[in-house]
Amino acid sequence: MPPANAVRTDVPDAETARDQIDRIVALWQAERPDLDASTTEVIGRIVRMEYFITRRVLADLARYELNVGEFDVLAALRRTGKPYQLPPHQLQGMVLISSGGLTNRLNRLEANGLIARLPDPSDRRGVLVTLTKKGLSVVDEAAEFHLAAEAEMLAPLDADERRQMATLLKKLLLAHDSHDEE
Repeated sequence: MPPANAVRTDVPDAETARDQIDRIVALWQAERPDLDASTTEVIGRIVRMEYFITRRVLADLARYELNVGEFDVLAALRRTGKPYQLPPHQLQGMVLISSGGLTNRLNRLEANGLIARLPDPSDRRGVLVTLTKKGLSVVDEAAEFHLAAEAEMLAPLDADERRQMATLLKKLLLAHDSHDEE
């Protein structure tokens, strides 16, 4: 029997098979034919995939006793390269969280021995958030597992379909990200 979070790769043909979103759109069309519910075919499916992705990510990170926000902090530090450290204000910009929210995450990660706050040699009042050896080990293992899970979730798509989906989602995000910056 496959694991509970396994993804089917033997999916029916997307052109002919019906899913929950098709049923929702059909019900709207029957009840309110004056409304254009075609946007639900895209947005509804994105929302539904977000549910499956979140459920999978939370389950995967639980094995490391991390939540998504804590993983984001560790991953941001890891991506900076050696010596895997940043001042809090730079880290805050990378994980898009308030300073109070970041402080809470840092407190939990420090209590678990995954990060340390060290004096900043270039700013006597500043600190540098630094991955510990334990933190580096945890984030490296969690990142491998996380990326493998992402690949598994996208297994029903071939490489061209992945590129096409990535391009279309990027186009949508660029349009909406530009509104957030204004």
